Amino acid sequence: MFVVIIGLISWPIFRSKLGVLYKAIYMTVPLAVIFVTIGIFLYQWPIVPYLVGGLFTIGVLFYLYRTRQPWLYYYTLLLVALSLMIFTLLGGEM
Repeated sequence: MFVVIIGLISWPIFRSKLGVLYKAIYMTVPLAVIFVTIGIFLYQWPIVPYLVGGLFTIGVLFYLYRTRQPWLYYYTLLLVALSLMIFTLLGGEM
């Protein structure tokens, strides 16, 4: 439910005339929410959250490539995904 709420809030922001930098900065929060939600729901199985998170990341990268988005979106996605993955691998709990 929380992911849906974040998505509904984010939709008008990404459709607005804000600059790419501001949208990329804002994009960190929805991405982090989605990755943490994946981790929370699939916490029982050790490797599954990494697989699902990886598939989500690949899917978003593919979407960004197909729609010819600026490089800042790629950077934001990879930064959030790698940061949360390293945090979890080092023993952090979501």
